[in-house]
Amino acid sequence: MNDPGYDAAQRVRNYNYAILNIAALAGEYEATGKTISRLNIGDPTLFGFEPPPQLTEAYIAALRNGRHSYAPSCGIPSAREAIARDAGNRLIETSDQQIIVTAGATEAADLLCTALLNPGDEVLCPSPGYPLYTALAARQETVSVPYNLDPLNSWLPDPQEIEHLITSRTKLLIIINPNNPTGALYPAELLAAIAEIARKHQLICLADEVYRKLIYSGSHHPFASFAGNDLPVFTLESLSKNFMVPGWRTGWMTISNSHLLPDLSGALRKLADARLCAPAAPQYAITEALSMGNDYLLPIMEKLHRQRNLTVSMLNDFEGLSCSTPEGAFHVMAKIDLSRYPFASDEEFIVELLRKKQILFVHGSGFGTQPGEGYFRIVYLPDTATLERVYHDLYDFLHHCRQHSGAIRQKPKTTTRS
Repeated sequence: MNDPGYDAAQRVRNYNYAILNIAALAGEYEATGKTISRLNIGDPTLFGFEPPPQLTEAYIAALRNGRHSYAPSCGIPSAREAIARDAGNRLIETSDQQIIVTAGATEAADLLCTALLNPGDEVLCPSPGYPLYTALAARQETVSVPYNLDPLNSWLPDPQEIEHLITSRTKLLIIINPNNPTGALYPAELLAAIAEIARKHQLICLADEVYRKLIYSGSHHPFASFAGNDLPVFTLESLSKNFMVPGWRTGWMTISNSHLLPDLSGALRKLADARLCAPAAPQYAITEALSMGNDYLLPIMEKLHRQRNLTVSMLNDFEGLSCSTPEGAFHVMAKIDLSRYPFASDEEFIVELLRKKQILFVHGSGFGTQPGEGYFRIVYLPDTATLERVYHDLYDFLHHCRQHSGAIRQKPKTTTRS
C-alpha cells in the first residue's frame, strides 16, 4: 500500500521532552511484567504526599455547589484577586486584571511563547533547565540559546555570560527559581543583576517559580520584585507542586508592567479566550491555598529534607558519583564519572541502569548538559527505605560494570542518614 503522506507538521520534529520520552521506554519494560523504580518524574502524589485537606474540601464544595460551567477565560474573579493579593505581599507589582489562570503553569508558558515568539527569535534558556522551554521554542521555530548554570558554583548562572549571549534577535529570558533540575535557589543579588541586564537590553522575562514554597533554608525572592516599573516579567506559578495537586492542572500567569506591552497582553487574552478557560472547579481552591499560611508544609519539608540528605550522602559516598546539595524542590542533578565506567554517554548509562536494575532516572542531556559530562537527574520523592534500596542497587550495578570492564574496587562503605 502506498504511503498516503499523512505526515506530522514540521514544527513537531524538534519537539523533545526527555522526562516523558525516557518514561515511554520504562513503560515497555513494565509491559513485560517488570516493576520499575521511577525516580524520573516529579509527582508527589505517587509517593504518599497529600494536599492540605482545606484545598480538597474547597474543590469538593465547588462541585457540590454546581460549579460545572465554563469559567471566565482569564480565571474566576475571586481566584485572580487572591493571586494579586499574594503577589503584592511578595512585592510583585500587578493587579487582578493582569492575571490569567491556566491549565497548570505549562499552559501559561505555552500561551506566552505562542503570543510572543516569531520564527528566528532567540530565547535565553538555563542549561541545565526544564525541557519544556526548549521544546516550546522549537515548536515556534525560534532558537534556544543556552546560558550555563555552574555546577562548581551551586548551579548558579553568571550574569556576564547571559549579557554576552544577547543579540538583536533575543526576545525572551527564562529564569527557573528554584531550578528544575538542579534544585538551585537564586540569591537576591543575582536576581537583581539579571534583572538589570534584561532591563538594559529591553528583554521580556519569564520567571518560572512553581517550586517557590519548597525551600530547605533561606528565602525565595520573586524575580518580578526586581522589575521596577520598566521591566516586563511574566511569573508562572501553580498549585501543583507547592500544594501537592499536580493532577488538578491549576496554574497562573502574573504579568508585571503590562503597560509596556499592550499588544502582547491583548494577544494573550485573545489566546485565552480561544481555548475558553482553565478547569473551573479547582480554581475555587486558589483563594484557600493562598491564604492558609505555610504550616501544612512543615511535615512535607521535614520528610523531603531527610530524603534529600540521604540522597546527597549516599551519592557522594560512592566512587565515581557526586552531587551538590539542592536548596529547593525535590530533584538533584547527580554526576557519574564516565571515565570510570563503560558508558559512552549519560543516556547509555540511564538506559543500561533501567535495563539491568529497573531504576529510572533522567539523563542530563535531556535538560541541556552535554552527553559526555555524565549528569543525570534524580527525583527523591520516595521514602528513605526505598531510596536506600535504589541507591544500593545503583552501587551494585556500577560495581558489576567496573568488574566487567576489567577494573576492581572496594565495596562502598555503609552510609549514615542525616
